Amino acid sequence: MSDFAGKNIVVTGAGSGIGAAVVGLASALGAEVVGLDINRASGESVVNAQGGRFHHCDVSDVTSWQETASMLRRDLGTIDHLHLNAGIQIASPDAPLADYQFSAMNLARYKKMTGVNIDGVVYGLYHLLPLMRSGGSIVVTGSLAGITPYDIDPLYAMTKHAVTGLVRSLKRELGEQQLRINALCPAGIDTGIIPQAQRTQEAVFMTPENVAGEVLMLFMADESGATWAKVRDSKPAWIIPAPGQKNRSS
Repeated sequence: MSDFAGKNIVVTGAGSGIGAAVVGLASALGAEVVGLDINRASGESVVNAQGGRFHHCDVSDVTSWQETASMLRRDLGTIDHLHLNAGIQIASPDAPLADYQFSAMNLARYKKMTGVNIDGVVYGLYHLLPLMRSGGSIVVTGSLAGITPYDIDPLYAMTKHAVTGLVRSLKRELGEQQLRINALCPAGIDTGIIPQAQRTQEAVFMTPENVAGEVLMLFMADESGATWAKVRDSKPAWIIPAPGQKNRSS
């Protein structure tokens, strides 16, 4: 793993799961990490315990992003690596799987999910790209549901396909700014958004810590605009090419 000493890293959804693991790993490698999360109480305790510095941010809210960008400009100045990680599914984890189906859609929950999963990425890029240092990189947490069908939660799959399309399509524009962007699209991870009904004896989930290691490797990858699949702890992430592109393993 590369030395991240002296690097400034910002992570969304840092109060749990992959985000918390990225904060911990990057901090241990010497980075200055600011962890953003909507949950003040648990977010602050988790981020601080992982060695980062907590800041409250509702990624679905433009005003919250404006305030966050102002704070980062004042306190960090520039950002080397950005991890846009916050994400939720259409129903709460304790809901039955029937509640995840399109026919059971709750409009308020739908708006909340698109606000986090799509707006949280778009607003994050819009407000923080001006702070990114030349040569810096961005990793967006996608999902295997963003490159394959996921009939358990079709609307969640829609949001993650949107993220994949955005990352692939930003390669040229961000390259002109000497920046790189990649999407990490993992299969099931042992985090709080997994539906409890999917936690069967047969189900195998990756650890957030293993996926966090992939995030930090993608921070340093030469590739940009790529979609990286990750299906189990023992197998490194690899690039899923867009139609017309050749495959390349990590």
